[in-house]
Amino acid sequence: MRTRLLLSSIVWLSPCLLVSLSPCLPVSASASDDIIDSPMYRAPDLPEPPVVTGFPDAKELWLKALARPEADLRSKAADTIALAHRRGMKGLETTIAPLVAALELPDQHPGARLAAAQALITLDARGAAPSLFQQAQSSGLELRNLVEPALARWDYRPARAVWLERLRDPGTPPRQLILAIRGLGAVREEQAAGPLRELVLSGLGKEEGARTKDEKAGSSIHPEPAIVLEAARTLGLLRAEGLEDDAERLAADTSARGLTARLAAASLLERHQSERAIRILQRLTRDEAPSVAARAVARLIAIDPKLAAPMLDSLLSRPDATLRSFAVEILFRQPTQERIHLLAGRLDDAHPDVRAKACRSLRDLAAKKEVRERVITEATRVLAGRQWRGLEQVTILLTWLDYKPAAGRLVELLRFDRPEVFVTAAWGLRKLAVRETLPAVASYVQAQEKRLHAGGDPAIIWFDHQLSQLNQLLGQERYREADAVLRPFIPREPGGAHWCPEARAAAAWALGLIHEGNKDDSLATALLARLNDTPPGPPGPDNMRIRRMAAITLARLRAQEALASLRKYCPVQETGPDAVHNACGWAIAQLTGEVMPPPKTIQRMRPDWFLILASPSDGSLNWQNRKE
Repeated sequence: MRTRLLLSSIVWLSPCLLVSLSPCLPVSASASDDIIDSPMYRAPDLPEPPVVTGFPDAKELWLKALARPEADLRSKAADTIALAHRRGMKGLETTIAPLVAALELPDQHPGARLAAAQALITLDARGAAPSLFQQAQSSGLELRNLVEPALARWDYRPARAVWLERLRDPGTPPRQLILAIRGLGAVREEQAAGPLRELVLSGLGKEEGARTKDEKAGSSIHPEPAIVLEAARTLGLLRAEGLEDDAERLAADTSARGLTARLAAASLLERHQSERAIRILQRLTRDEAPSVAARAVARLIAIDPKLAAPMLDSLLSRPDATLRSFAVEILFRQPTQERIHLLAGRLDDAHPDVRAKACRSLRDLAAKKEVRERVITEATRVLAGRQWRGLEQVTILLTWLDYKPAAGRLVELLRFDRPEVFVTAAWGLRKLAVRETLPAVASYVQAQEKRLHAGGDPAIIWFDHQLSQLNQLLGQERYREADAVLRPFIPREPGGAHWCPEARAAAAWALGLIHEGNKDDSLATALLARLNDTPPGPPGPDNMRIRRMAAITLARLRAQEALASLRKYCPVQETGPDAVHNACGWAIAQLTGEVMPPPKTIQRMRPDWFLILASPSDGSLNWQNRKE
């Protein structure tokens, strides 16, 4: 019986269908999170030792556990082998035969059998396909759900006959039918096309009054929506032509109940590109259901973005973010002056991914000489506005384009009321590096430092990042007039090491560039105090970032008196995992010429293995059970 509650079928929707039914894009953090950088962490570029994962010499132990009578040990052993493979352990091919034996063991516990099957699939043990196939056919649905997708990836041909039989049998349970449809689609089995078409079309034209007595009694063979959509998706993969009539019939149902049919219509045309198919897709692009419209417009763009251009206004006005994202794609692929204007408008889109995509699209368009001026004109229009989303994105855009005339407006935006804007503006000023802005930047930093020292600002973490960018700007430009502005950041705040650590570290780094090559005893003394601020008790050591930059700046000041302290925190001139150690080593090399050798590889053993060797003193093999 294929008639089930819709709720039960939704669980079994394929990932692509879930996307079509849930078209909203994932919400991301601020667009600038992955863009804003800090050169102080790259100048100097302190080498870090490469770290590789070490593995326990426990393969034989895992195989011993796999052969134990306890089902939980067998399960854990198989799980551990799979985990070791995912983490990169080599030489696990020798575990395949024991895993197959565990899989085929008579009266094997279902959980242990499932774990053995999962391990074999993880190892990509294609030679175990016959055993996996046999066990999947004789076991429950859970094992089939695991094994059959792997058999499809491997194109294990004996499985095709079983899947075709299920597809043709009206009594196949829905979940097993979906597995068969997916498997046949993965291997592109042409014989499935006819039965798939029957599934897709089986509910058409069956109004309530026309249903048979058996159908009303619940014995209908009408498939669930999930099955229809799976069948349509797979049939669309198998056929690149000839499904226009079926798609037309399915698309004709514009009622709310026709959602499944219209989704199926769009899926059937996944590889079609005839004029008739294009007309159907263009009609579906205007569908009220975002999932239908998204699938249709995606296909049109794949054929030719021009085909979706007539729907631009409609797509841009849709509340669904996926559809607006497709509109951005069309604007980018088919740019005109008017479309560049529309694209710039998307910089203020409500969804972060859409506006970030618009920003990247405008950047890429501006790489063309004939378009750059128009992009900058539209961008400066947005920059003059007050919408925070647009201001964040346009700051990123104009900074990417190195448009230095924007710097004056960015100085104004330092006082904007949203961190997405004022932090990004600081980053933009640093990247544009317009010297005419430095007096205003220094004045702003000085005022903010005094205000933040007064305490009580809940947004201090954002101002920390903003001031870090501005302090780095003052340093990279060697702006000597900022010396008095930066020095107040050096002393430790009485409240602890976490007061503006980024801004303080940036100030220490910047002062090193401003005074590079020149001795400054008072500054060296202040920085040496920061490096040595490691009390054993409260309040604890100063922030690691500040101590790192203090070491670097002491070297730039040629502070020979700091050598003893530098050697204290880097007793051996070898690169290690500690940033302060490495900064001190770099400083020692600058002051003495004692160059640090290339970093050695560090091997780290993860402690979370289920079974590890206990290394007994008598040399016999034993194991230690690491409980999770």
